[in-house]
Amino acid sequence: MKNQICIFISAFLLTLAASPMTAQERRQDGGNRNKWEESMRAEKIAYFTEALELTSEEAEKFWPVYNKCEKEKQKAFDSQMKALRSLDAAVKENKSDNEISSLLKTYIDSFDKRNEIDRKYIPEYQKIISDKKVAKLFLTEEYFRRHQLNKLKKGGAKPADKQ
Repeated sequence: MKNQICIFISAFLLTLAASPMTAQERRQDGGNRNKWEESMRAEKIAYFTEALELTSEEAEKFWPVYNKCEKEKQKAFDSQMKALRSLDAAVKENKSDNEISSLLKTYIDSFDKRNEIDRKYIPEYQKIISDKKVAKLFLTEEYFRRHQLNKLKKGGAKPADKQ
């Protein structure tokens, strides 16, 4: 238990250090969003560290790589949402089939970009953790996502499903 607490604290500090928000951005936001993001990040670290059974050495190496991957995936997701909005606008504006086809291709291609990021990082993870833990990482991400959605639906915290 003591080892898990040390792992959690180490991982939490690493994640906070990697936070892209500046102090000025935090002040402008009023702190609410930042508090929510920090709380979510802390919960995610604890959840993943426990689910993956990361040792302190693994956690120290794993979290910087994971955070870098997540930043890349967030950029890809932002592009995906931009493509979706463009596609939606084109349909609503009754654009030509050629324009819509091009936007549809861009949107579909954005999914491939996110998958490419996962493919790119698997070898990086394998340098740090076992293949079994890499597989558990992808499962844990899905379980955590479902857990968060469930919390939103219920309006409160509920233990995550680990299927």
